Amino acid sequence: MPHLYAVAALLTSTSALVPRLAPRQQRRAPVRHILDNSQDDPIARFERENDGAKVFEKLVDYPCEFTIKVIGFDDETFSADMVRYIAGVVDKPADSIEFSKNDSKQKTYTSVTIKAPVASAEELYQCYAVLRQDPRVKIAL
Repeated sequence: MPHLYAVAALLTSTSALVPRLAPRQQRRAPVRHILDNSQDDPIARFERENDGAKVFEKLVDYPCEFTIKVIGFDDETFSADMVRYIAGVVDKPADSIEFSKNDSKQKTYTSVTIKAPVASAEELYQCYAVLRQDPRVKIAL
């Protein structure tokens, strides 16, 4: 019975003689473009099934305090600016709007959760539009 070390040495030395195959190209999952395929887009499907009504018009009762989460690059004024943007849309003083702030571990990003007192779906859509115009905002949920 050959020693295990000898077998390992033999396999190692012979593998250098075997030509190497080109590495397989990694298979990538197909990219799904939601905007290009309205058949699979849940928002577009909702609007089709509800006579063109917008999602927030049908699913939310107004007036309400709608929770918006904004994630973006952290600096000293990010959270105050986001609250000020919402206050401008809903016509309320910024200090009357509740919000909380949570920083990432590396302090690169911050998330601001804002309770926006919106009176209509149009106001809510305007809130999202205003937030997304700030270049520091990565995502608004």
